[in-house]
Amino acid sequence: MKINWTRLESRLIPLLVLLGFLLNFVMLSASAIWLDEAFSIKLASQSFSEIIATLRIDNGSPLFYFMLHGWMSLFGTGEYICTLLTVLTACVSLVAVVFLLREAFTDPSIRIMGTALMALCTVCLHHATNLRYYPMMILLSTLSYLFFYRAVRLGRWREWGFFALVSAAGLYEHTLYVFVPFAQFMLLSLFYRQRFKAGFMAFIAIGLAYLPWLPILLSQVLGYSGGTTPDPIPRLSICGGPLPSYLYSISNRMWTIDSFWIVRMWIAVLAIGFIVYQLWKTKCATENDRHARDFLLAHLFSVGLMVVVSLVRPVFWLNKFDLIGLPLVFGMTGYVLTRLPLANFAMGALLAINLAGTLRYTYWRITGNLDSQRAVIEKLAPELQEDDALIETGLSLFTVDYYLGQMNISKGTRYVFPAVQSERPACIDLDRLVQEHDAVTAEATALVQKIKTGKGRIYVFHSPHAGFEPLYVQLNAAFALEKIIPVRQHPWGPVYTQVDVYHR
Repeated sequence: MKINWTRLESRLIPLLVLLGFLLNFVMLSASAIWLDEAFSIKLASQSFSEIIATLRIDNGSPLFYFMLHGWMSLFGTGEYICTLLTVLTACVSLVAVVFLLREAFTDPSIRIMGTALMALCTVCLHHATNLRYYPMMILLSTLSYLFFYRAVRLGRWREWGFFALVSAAGLYEHTLYVFVPFAQFMLLSLFYRQRFKAGFMAFIAIGLAYLPWLPILLSQVLGYSGGTTPDPIPRLSICGGPLPSYLYSISNRMWTIDSFWIVRMWIAVLAIGFIVYQLWKTKCATENDRHARDFLLAHLFSVGLMVVVSLVRPVFWLNKFDLIGLPLVFGMTGYVLTRLPLANFAMGALLAINLAGTLRYTYWRITGNLDSQRAVIEKLAPELQEDDALIETGLSLFTVDYYLGQMNISKGTRYVFPAVQSERPACIDLDRLVQEHDAVTAEATALVQKIKTGKGRIYVFHSPHAGFEPLYVQLNAAFALEKIIPVRQHPWGPVYTQVDVYHR
């Protein structure tokens, strides 16, 4: 039986978009503010000038924090209210992918598959409730490619203007977004030279729009080189080198299952090989072929180049910065599936597997107790007294301060260890803490001596890193340990894994 894809598209696309919206809002109800989100709220609570001053010693860009600042000014700082911003951004991204696929591909089956992959993408669902700039990176990348292809097709200055505006916004969203306009310039130079003059002017406008940020960027680069911003980015060796890392990035967009990553990586190899074979066989005769070629090369010029750069300067972070290539993988995957000998079976099988993986992920999120950090603070809040001392180790201060602030609790004297962390962005050089053992010990000694003179309990939000051990040793020697409250480690990484309660 031959399927009428055009008729099916008009019914299925709205259902897929509705499903994507539903999944995103289900995730919102199961979300909680973690370390990075708490830092986002803390930073966005400052004035615009203070945000920029903080970013000078961080590695971020201001657009997301400016938007979050305005959002909180309008709606408040509640955890669900704040996270709603990224959830809505993720929903708009899904709609943008629909329009991009419609612009790039005439085959409705490709558009259906690409939309389905986006709606069921667990990486997107994860970042929708991660109050950071990643959903905005996906949205701006998708809109940028959408306006790029509209400008190439129509040749109007209005489309080039929208393209330049969105691309400039992307650069202010994160520095590594620069790989997107670089990839698009390569496509313009190779395949769309009839539009080169207008396109070149658009890229000049993008560069000029970014000039005001260059001094800040230089300050960030110098700070990075000087070691003030430690390198937290996983090495490429985790995935077995640059090529496996690149292929693993692609396969993570094609599938929502976590197992069999080697098999999935080889499927990504076969998918790329199949696209190359199809393009060689058809000589890029159709619009679908040409845009599949564009998507493949654009992904190579952006995410692929990011991996290559990481060989000398770590910038590639799987499931984060490679999100700029997300819509490209969806388009490529749809193109491959619809050209296989048993296309309908292949599409149905992939959708069934991804639906099962997404439902499994959704169930884990709903039942996973991601709010355990909040629950512990809620449990402690009623017993806190004015004479108590609260010691926030490492980066726990962001989450602890956020939830205490939401509960309007100001009791107890708060200390941050090491103290410099209270003046720094959301990063900590754990290796340096170990290397500077003597200095850490001296600071721990001074802190213990200071709190000895007080009364009440001491609550230590215990970070599990070895660099904090001098503090814990001295606390155990100076005070009586009353109890330890275990904290379930957040699956996105440890902030504090227990609360140690001492009696003075």
